[in-house]
Amino acid sequence: MIIADTLSRAYLTDDDVDSSKMNEELECYVHTVTSRMPVSEERLEQIKKETAIDQTMKTLFSTIRRGWPETRKQTPCEIQDYWNYRDELSEVDGILLKQDKIIIPLSMRGKMLERIHESHMGIEKSKRRARDIMFWPRMNEQIEAIVSKCQTCQEYQMSNPKEPMVQGTIPSRPWEMVATDLFQWEQNNYLVVADYYSRYIEVVKLENTTSRTVVNHMKSIFARHGIPSVVRSDNGPQYTAREYKQFAQKWNFEHQTSSPYYPKSNGLAEKAVQIVKRLLSKAKQDGKDPYLSLLEYRNTPIGNVASPAQILMSRRLRSHLPTTPNQLQPKVVDPERMKE
Repeated sequence: MIIADTLSRAYLTDDDVDSSKMNEELECYVHTVTSRMPVSEERLEQIKKETAIDQTMKTLFSTIRRGWPETRKQTPCEIQDYWNYRDELSEVDGILLKQDKIIIPLSMRGKMLERIHESHMGIEKSKRRARDIMFWPRMNEQIEAIVSKCQTCQEYQMSNPKEPMVQGTIPSRPWEMVATDLFQWEQNNYLVVADYYSRYIEVVKLENTTSRTVVNHMKSIFARHGIPSVVRSDNGPQYTAREYKQFAQKWNFEHQTSSPYYPKSNGLAEKAVQIVKRLLSKAKQDGKDPYLSLLEYRNTPIGNVASPAQILMSRRLRSHLPTTPNQLQPKVVDPERMKE
C-alpha cells in the first residue's frame, strides 16, 4: 500500500514504517488538515456529502487509492479528464484535492460559478480567480459560457469600454505610493485610496465631504496599512485645505496634486473610482452584497502575478469560496514578478 502525503508529496511504504503506526499518524494528519480548513463546518460537510454521492468522484476516489492504470485508455471514461493531473491528486477525509485546490463535485459547480462571477469581473479575471483556489475539468470553458451570457456584464461592457493600463513608474514596495479621490454614487459620497504597487483599493462611504472627514478616514486606512511615502490626489478642496496640508506634514508623507491642465496624472484614482462604481452598480442590479464584490476584486489575480491582497499583504483573503489551509498561508510575492 502507498499513501501520498498531500503537503510534501513524499511517499511512505509498508517497508518503511510499522503499518499500525502509519495508520495512527495518517489519522492524526487527516484530522489536522480538515480541522484547519478555513471552510465552515456546514460547507465542509456539504462538499463531503456531495463528493460521496457523485459517481465520478467515487471512481476518482477509488482510482487514487488503488493507483492509476498504465495508460489513459485503461482509465475509466468518467475520469479520463483527470488523467493529465493524476500526479497532483489526493484525498483527505472525504475531500478530493488537486495540489491544494479543492475539487468541486458536479452538484456544487453551478453555485461555485455564481459565486466566482458575483463581482462581474469579466471572463479572464473570473477564470484567474477560480483557478487560484478550486478545480474541476473544463472549468474555464464553463466560466466563459456563463460570463458571455451575463446580461449585466454585457450592459456594462458596452457602456464602459476597457480602460488602458495606468502608465508610470512602479513603486519599489507595497503601499509606498497611493492615489486618492472622492466620487458620488446614487447621492452618496465615497472616498477611494488605491495602492500603485498592488492595485489594492480601499473605499469608504462618507458622512460628509469636509477635509476633516476625509483626513479622519485616511488616518484610519493608514493605521491599517501604514503611512505611504507619497499620496497623489487632484486639486479638490478637501485636498488643498489647510487641514489636509497639516495632516501630510504631521504624518510625514509627500502630497502630490495633479496638474489642473492635466488631471489624468491622477489616473490610478480615476480607474479605482470606475472599478468601485461598477462593483456597486452591478451588486445593486443583482441584489448582491457590494462588500463581497469588493472582496472578490481584492482576491482576483492581476495578470499572471497575484491578487491585490497577495501583493499588498502577502496572503489571500478568506472569502465564501472554499479554500484549503495552505492557500491562506502568508507568502511574499517576488518583487521581480511585478516588473514583468
